[in-house]
Amino acid sequence: MSYRSDRLNSEMRKVIADVINNKIKNPRKTEMVSVMSVEVAKDLKTAKVYLSIFGNKDRIDSTFQAVKDAAGFIRKELSTAFRDIRQVPSLEFRMDTSMQYSSKIESILEEIKNGDAN
Repeated sequence: MSYRSDRLNSEMRKVIADVINNKIKNPRKTEMVSVMSVEVAKDLKTAKVYLSIFGNKDRIDSTFQAVKDAAGFIRKELSTAFRDIRQVPSLEFRMDTSMQYSSKIESILEEIKNGDAN
């Protein structure tokens, strides 16, 4: 990736995280929402936003849906923050599963380690 797109991804991640944590007033949203990364397409028409949500399964689902429902509001806030971009990309929210994957790998490695000790 180029320096410009990396910087745009980083700045969008910061603004989206701020909007989700401080400006969305939906009772279904838990406090533990992190924007892990943003990948803006080269043509700047779409952006994939990877979220990590902490809590139990029901709260995670309701929080994810609340954030998806606020996509228009988040996009409007992005348009005020990024006035130099001709068109603010449409947002596609996805769950970031890297934390679950890493904990699964850790548990497998722990099992192997304990198996060798026996």
